[in-house]
Amino acid sequence: MKISRKLFVTMGLVVLLATTLFTTAFASSDTKVKDFASVSSLQVLDNQPATFSLRGSYTCDLVQVNAYVSGKTIYINTNDVKNRYTGHGCDNDRSYKRIVNLGNLVPGIYTVLVNVDENGQPAKKIKNFIVPLLPSATPGSK
Repeated sequence: MKISRKLFVTMGLVVLLATTLFTTAFASSDTKVKDFASVSSLQVLDNQPATFSLRGSYTCDLVQVNAYVSGKTIYINTNDVKNRYTGHGCDNDRSYKRIVNLGNLVPGIYTVLVNVDENGQPAKKIKNFIVPLLPSATPGSK
């Protein structure tokens, strides 16, 4: 009797573990990037650390912003994301404002590109974004 009870409990735990792993594997696919969110304005808030303000609109459920630096080019993408299984479409026009902070960059002249499409055309562009040299502390004299 004890062996069958242990087997039953063990099988129950295996089923719970398998269910948890199965739902976790599919949880990552609950969102889908529909398209770029539109960007109506791009402003430089600070040169060092590199900080930008983005304003625009989106139609689905949320806006995801990611940014990275490659060489002397800064890429910023604003994605219009749809949560699956919500029962509504992407037909509401909503506005957003996001602050993007890339931290301290190597001094130089950068190009900022926002939402570059498959033809290489950005929605917004800043051609000569200048990142200055950070001031360094001078050793104190005694």
